[in-house]
Amino acid sequence: MSAKKQSAITSFFTRTPKAENLEKNETENPKKPASNTPLKKRVVENVKEKKNDSKQILKRSNSQTIQSESDPDVEEKSSSPIQKPVQKTPKRSKVQSESEPDEKSPSPIKKSNQRTPKRQKVVLSSSSSDDDSESDDEDFELDEKHQKGGKGGEDESFDESSTDTGDDSEDDSDVEMGSEEEEGSGSEEESDISEVSPVNTPVFKRKRAAAIAALPNRPKPTLDSLPQIEMGSVSQKMDEILSSKKRADSSAKKMDEKQSKHGQDDEEEEIERFDHESFEFIKPEKIKDAEKRGINDPDYDPKTLWVPPGFLEKQTPGHRQWWLIKSQHFDTIILFKVGKFYETYHMDAVEVVRTLNIAFMRGSYAHAGFPEHAASKFADQLMSHGYKVARVEQTETPQQLEERNSGLVGAKKDKVVKREVCRVTCNATRTYGILDGVDLGSSTEALDPTAKYLLAIKEVQNPESGKSMYGVCLIDTTTALIKIGQFEDDDYRSNLRTLLANLVIVQVLVEKNAISTSTKSILTGILCAVPIEYLLTKKQFLGAEDLVKIISGEDYYGSETATWPEVLQSMLDSTSVLPKPSSKFASVFSAFGAIFWYLRDSFIDVDMLSMRNFEKYEVFCGENQKELQKPEEFTWKDKHLILDGTAVENLNIVPNLRDSQQSSLFYVINKCSTNFGRRLLRNWLLLPICDPKKLRERQEAVRFLCQPEATNFVATAGSVLKKIPDLERLMQKIHTIGLKYRAEKHPDSRAVFFDTLKTNQRKIQELLATIDGFKMCNRLRKEYSNIQQEGEGCEFLDDLLGNEKDMKEVDENIEYFEKMFDRSKATETGKIVPNKGCDDEYENAVKNVQEAEAEIEEYRRTVERKFSCKIKYVSSGKLKYLLEMPENIKVPSSYELKTRRKGFIRYLNSDLEGFVENLDEAQKLRAKLADDATRRVFEQFGGKNEIWAKTLESVAKFDVLVGLALFSKSSPFIMCMPEFDFEPETKPFLIVEKGVHPCMALQARNEVTGTTSFIANSTTMGDSEAAVMLLTGPNMGGKSTLMRQTAVLCVLAHIGSMVPASSMRLTPIDRIFTRIGANDRIMCGESTFFIELKETDVMLKNATKKSLLLVDELGRGTSTFDGTAIASAVLETISDDLGCRTFFSTHYHSICNRFLTHPNVRLAHMKCVVDEENEEDPTMENVTFLYELDSGICPKSYGFYAAKLAGINVEVVRNAYEESNKFVSKNPSFKIQKLIDSAKNEQITVNELRQLVEAL
Repeated sequence: MSAKKQSAITSFFTRTPKAENLEKNETENPKKPASNTPLKKRVVENVKEKKNDSKQILKRSNSQTIQSESDPDVEEKSSSPIQKPVQKTPKRSKVQSESEPDEKSPSPIKKSNQRTPKRQKVVLSSSSSDDDSESDDEDFELDEKHQKGGKGGEDESFDESSTDTGDDSEDDSDVEMGSEEEEGSGSEEESDISEVSPVNTPVFKRKRAAAIAALPNRPKPTLDSLPQIEMGSVSQKMDEILSSKKRADSSAKKMDEKQSKHGQDDEEEEIERFDHESFEFIKPEKIKDAEKRGINDPDYDPKTLWVPPGFLEKQTPGHRQWWLIKSQHFDTIILFKVGKFYETYHMDAVEVVRTLNIAFMRGSYAHAGFPEHAASKFADQLMSHGYKVARVEQTETPQQLEERNSGLVGAKKDKVVKREVCRVTCNATRTYGILDGVDLGSSTEALDPTAKYLLAIKEVQNPESGKSMYGVCLIDTTTALIKIGQFEDDDYRSNLRTLLANLVIVQVLVEKNAISTSTKSILTGILCAVPIEYLLTKKQFLGAEDLVKIISGEDYYGSETATWPEVLQSMLDSTSVLPKPSSKFASVFSAFGAIFWYLRDSFIDVDMLSMRNFEKYEVFCGENQKELQKPEEFTWKDKHLILDGTAVENLNIVPNLRDSQQSSLFYVINKCSTNFGRRLLRNWLLLPICDPKKLRERQEAVRFLCQPEATNFVATAGSVLKKIPDLERLMQKIHTIGLKYRAEKHPDSRAVFFDTLKTNQRKIQELLATIDGFKMCNRLRKEYSNIQQEGEGCEFLDDLLGNEKDMKEVDENIEYFEKMFDRSKATETGKIVPNKGCDDEYENAVKNVQEAEAEIEEYRRTVERKFSCKIKYVSSGKLKYLLEMPENIKVPSSYELKTRRKGFIRYLNSDLEGFVENLDEAQKLRAKLADDATRRVFEQFGGKNEIWAKTLESVAKFDVLVGLALFSKSSPFIMCMPEFDFEPETKPFLIVEKGVHPCMALQARNEVTGTTSFIANSTTMGDSEAAVMLLTGPNMGGKSTLMRQTAVLCVLAHIGSMVPASSMRLTPIDRIFTRIGANDRIMCGESTFFIELKETDVMLKNATKKSLLLVDELGRGTSTFDGTAIASAVLETISDDLGCRTFFSTHYHSICNRFLTHPNVRLAHMKCVVDEENEEDPTMENVTFLYELDSGICPKSYGFYAAKLAGINVEVVRNAYEESNKFVSKNPSFKIQKLIDSAKNEQITVNELRQLVEAL
């Protein structure tokens, strides 16, 4: 027998229950004297308890951390640190406790004989912390344990089960009872010897002492005193016990299987589910919207839920309140305010626990929550996971509830305080409001500066052309920028694809059952990770007339169209007196209507529209391209270089989902210091300019900032710019805080918040940060004025920073707001008290109070003179300004006696009542204006929005120009400023000398040696060379890189930046088309070859002589012959009809032979060197890619070498080469070429030539 087994057996038999209990008592409570209960009876009690515990059913909960009700750890948490078995209360102890209560137990505790838990306890979340001493008086429907955590709520159970709360309370009482009994009662049989409190009576003490003395003095048993046991017999006995246990287990297992087969599951483990899982009306197959429409109904509204009235009637008032809100926001997680905590219930709680990794609270219904101060963090996490979050606030206090119920009787009285939805937030409607916990006032706040848009699309069919017309509306809620417009699209939806590629769309709104299959496939394909909501026609996706009627209200723009934003004015019917949408722009207003409805549903409609920040979304394709083909009418003014969605993605202009962020052009050249500057740079890259004046201005400014003379100015400007917060988003935030609508009509104005000091302090801090930010903007202007005085600078910077009028205007406004209030006091208190002379309305109110007080004082003097005695004002309870005079003074009957004291009587008359009433009204107005003073300061600051916006625009442009200058100066490559030829008579050309790709060359650079492995290349198109370049070369030889490089350099040139090249000359480019790479779009139902052909189709239909085309290996997605034929035909169309600058790469070498002598086509290839060239075995060859462009045709593509590099088995490559030779030998063109080559060879005989001819 092993030593381990022998030790275990010895321990089993030597540790008797008697000894084990004694040792346990000594270990758990060494300071407490051991109980004198006889060991035999105590062992019997322990056995009974174990038996009872074994009968308890361990139930499963959805909580992350669960414990059994009988778990001593839970009991320790609930009552005392040391727990003993729960015992029945002795009769004598109970009587005695009633007559002589224990000091430690001032109130009686409910007891029970046996505790049978209904469910397991669940570890409480942070929302049940005991440190909340200022919880709301209202007792919301929580279990007893939750109420003890300080959360407050309506004094009702939130559980649908009528016995649930009672069970919980009973469990808690049991735990407490056990603690009390072990300290004061003992067992029923031996109540005389139980431990009692020092306050027990002397009689009881004497009886207890006598009972203890009568007990036999038994010594503590030891191991030595126990009888010796033979280990052999013990081992045999243990083996028998174990084998019988195994047989019993096996029999039990078979019995369970048999019962399972026959459906007899009475003995199976009982599983508890959350209550909401049994609700029939929320089961997937039975869900209906508020109008009782099923999921399959075409008008089904997934935002709402039908809750049976009978179910609601059975709910407690608070629970009914939650279900009513949930029924209107079924697709939203409800953060339900209870006291100082936000609670989630039922299915919402399940999602919250899973997402936030917090614990459920105890109860049969799913329940989790968190405190008010953590709401912003948790809500942000929920939105990051794609959820919509509704913040429900208490909009009255328990005192207000009591006052509201004072005039009601019976069932009409409300038992819960009012609650309202104050905000619905998702990724597309974030505003970084004051309750979101985001410090926009900090220049170091790590927020994504990218503008993210909510998009609404209205699709209609043009009856004349049959094409789709789109009305679109987009909004960035962080800046309140709204873009609206409409466009007609081709069958490939090029304009729609461009919109989706150029802007970061985080949510889409479309009209239900009113969108074509093609449009839907594009949205779901390109925006596969973006939520798309289908809104009901008219009700949610508002019509044009319905929208205009609503925004003509007083809360928006009013009925005077002259006061409307200019963009909206241009789309109204000019012949109508009242606002009416033009029939031409009906789709635009309808899309705007969808956005408006969504903003209103999120409770930020007035916030956004009152900013009046509208832009017209313009599409620069279609008609604009046709205009470029008319030389006599053509001008480059206000024109742009168009990058459609395909070009943006293929050239990696901005970060996308396909490529890494570090490889994008935006990432490489972004040296901006401010968030609003970064957003502007992104816009510049996506919409480069062709306007001669603007391009020259930008180039001149960048060139000046790169000069050595401007080094100090650039360094100073950079340090100042880094201290400027995101003023663009702050302006929207300040405007919202200052809205009178929010202070009077918005639900937040009625909400009850507990942590208002920190919130108000954050408001003041962000206002001060905004003021300081504009001070920094003016500091830039002052620094530049010093440069101007030295005779430096440039025209563009003079317009941006050198305008003295703008600088003076900003200085005056900053000075006004700095003098308006005490900064330090406002920051400390969270309130603004206007200084004298800064708020006329408030000062008038203060003056009225002073005049009313003086009037009352003058009346006192008048009465004093009249009665020739000393009179003073006193207050008594709610009565103020009572005239107190000696009791011997006789007064007229108009003086009403109110109170008296010894020797004096206090009177009130009608004259004094009038004066006091005037004073009360003046004081109320002063208090109201004082409370509203902070909001009015924000309102006044937001009222200067035009001044701030102009400054902001100038600083943003300056930041981008400084960033482009820093990019040029910090680049390790040779940089040059591109030279444009804007003459309309000049034939298009593009000449780049020693150019490199700015992104790829940087990645290939060795930071230690300062060198790069990237090879520079020169490119010429037009001018002295043909405009079309037919490019060949080995696989992986650099053809695609050269094409992308040239296009990216052109984009840089058109934003006014310097480019990494020795020199660059070009005529402006109106649009860049790309057909690069091979990929499909399964979600759009588009194959690889289909995408190739559609991109080619868009290219051929829209390109002009001023365009730049990149066509990479067209025809690879089909058979060789079909691909060759298509590629050849497309190249012929480009070279003969369009004649525009084109890269056309191919591996179809037969095409090269066809265009050998074409005047508009230049043959070129990427150079390589082949070592050990072997016509028999290609695996023996080694190809060195030189990545240099050269004239001529590359003889082969060296695909077998690429296969070798890819690691394909050598034998597979050799077999492939043999098959290739067979295909080639059967090709007639190959035979003809071989005949021609043989005829030129003098060593070939006539007979051999005859054989070759016969073989043909």
